[in-house]
Amino acid sequence: MWTYRGDEPTVVQWLEAIRVGHEGHRVAAEAVRRRHRALGATAVLLATLAAGASLTSLLADDGAWFTVAAGALAVATAATALLHSFLDDADVIASHERARAEYGDVRRQLEQAILSERITDDRLSEIRADWLRVEEAAPSLSGRASRRAASRVAGLSSIVTAPAAPREPELDEPLKELTAN
Repeated sequence: MWTYRGDEPTVVQWLEAIRVGHEGHRVAAEAVRRRHRALGATAVLLATLAAGASLTSLLADDGAWFTVAAGALAVATAATALLHSFLDDADVIASHERARAEYGDVRRQLEQAILSERITDDRLSEIRADWLRVEEAAPSLSGRASRRAASRVAGLSSIVTAPAAPREPELDEPLKELTAN
């Protein structure tokens, strides 16, 4: 058993990496959620345009180009709806959310071990085994999600600083003269 002093590089690196994994899966889930909404909105917009173009082609005297435009919009709508349906965004979001929760559990285990100030090698091995299990089960992160998470964690780490050591109170000039003798 050893006492954690707050500056052991291995433990600090582990905590940083676990935080990046935790934040990375939050970022990835949000990116997939945004893509899902964008594809859905695009499919609705294209369907509306295709319907409008087909109605216009029925009413126009020279409706050939409206007919072609309506057909092209209908194909684009079908392709977008197909992407929206088969990308399985709900499962991807759920797997990132699950990984995020598991990374959070591992992070809290390590933080609790650090706060206890006495960490056994066995406890570190258990935390490392949990971390590896989570890493293997988690979906992969894109490079963009990893970079965004790392920069966010680094930004948050720079905000949190160690408290300054207490200073001795300074004496004003008249008091210094009295205490100097």
